[in-house]
Amino acid sequence: MFIGLDFGTTNSAVALAPAQGAASLIPIRYRNEELSTFRSILYFEEGERDQNGRPLAFSGPAAIDTYLEGLEGRLIQSIKSYLANPDFTSTSIYGSRFTLENLIGIVVAGLVDATPYAGELIDRLRQSPVVVGRPARFVRNSMGQTSEGVDDFAVQRLADAMKGAGLPDVHFEFEPVAAAFAYEEKLKQDELVLIGDFGGGTSDFCLLHVGPAMHEVKNRAETIIAVSGVGLAGDAFDARIVEHCIAPQLGKGTFYRSGDKDLPTPSWIYDSLKRWHQLSFLNTYKTRKMLEDIGPASDAPDQIAALLHLIEENRGFDMYQAVEAAKVRLSSEARTRLSFRSGLIDIESNLERAAFDEWIAPELAEITQCVDQLLEEAGTTPEKIDRVFLTGGSSFIPAVRAIFARRFGEAKLAGGGELTSVATGLALSARQRFMA
Repeated sequence: MFIGLDFGTTNSAVALAPAQGAASLIPIRYRNEELSTFRSILYFEEGERDQNGRPLAFSGPAAIDTYLEGLEGRLIQSIKSYLANPDFTSTSIYGSRFTLENLIGIVVAGLVDATPYAGELIDRLRQSPVVVGRPARFVRNSMGQTSEGVDDFAVQRLADAMKGAGLPDVHFEFEPVAAAFAYEEKLKQDELVLIGDFGGGTSDFCLLHVGPAMHEVKNRAETIIAVSGVGLAGDAFDARIVEHCIAPQLGKGTFYRSGDKDLPTPSWIYDSLKRWHQLSFLNTYKTRKMLEDIGPASDAPDQIAALLHLIEENRGFDMYQAVEAAKVRLSSEARTRLSFRSGLIDIESNLERAAFDEWIAPELAEITQCVDQLLEEAGTTPEKIDRVFLTGGSSFIPAVRAIFARRFGEAKLAGGGELTSVATGLALSARQRFMA
């Protein structure tokens, strides 16, 4: 059996491919449920310690349930977004220091432990080559900023994290290429395909040849014509909803009285609010004290109190669950209602797809530019592309899909396995590379 592991910004998964036939996901077992993916999330409960005296970490669905119990703790999300940021090396959690590689390793170990045959899988991971996905282009942070040299740096950190999790023989594959393997499984003819893989933190694109004639090519790099990516996707779209629907009801744009001056409520708080993996870093004494001081002097004290409640009670995950659910509904509905209630927070907001499309226009423009540049670098035109395969959660967003429909025609668009095709494709990549 050949192993593929997809460590994602939002979700992770592991898949196996036999010597012949289709690859399949290894199911995740949690309580009485069987899940296809494992949430890439950690929760450290204050006061709970492991056998080494370090804060006890819950991962995946167990992290979410522990968080929802309302116990004091720290929620850590979108860990992958920090890989290319050399300024983030470690964080202190209840007196213990965890490197970024430690945190990724905990997620991966939790994923493996949650499979129905964890012990057998661990043995395989230790003894067999494992193909792990990587974005087409790592970016310095979740705001999409690029920087020279960060790509190799990020790949090395991810390799170190995997080895720390007990995977000694790791090989990397571009995530859109992995999606191409998944798409290729059912093909009976060769095609020139543009793959668009929309994750939580990056949108990746790859133009390559796929089909039966490629099955004997050990190094699929030989079939790739061009690869590119941009550091924005699902999280960036969520951020726009937070910016327009949530933040204004939590004090954004308000003022407070300081001496004889009216000062704006600090905007950096709302910048952090837009990035869900940064929310846990807002919960510091300094930030809480500042909001406690601002509140009574604010022209919107109830909104500042609600913001303080969000930060103190660590309700960021609840907020983003509401935001993400509303975003998903907009993929099939012209308008919806965003509701987020928690303690002092009482947010009700109408959300229309037309407005959402306007909000995400900068992101759509970057994606469009990235695709156009890829075609230009490849020296090809939309007419020469046989198929456009779109995968990942944001591929359902009508405005995203419209980018490709306008350039290539609706008839050329294909999809499937939007949340799992990368994982199964990684296992197929492992088979093609390592089968004797």
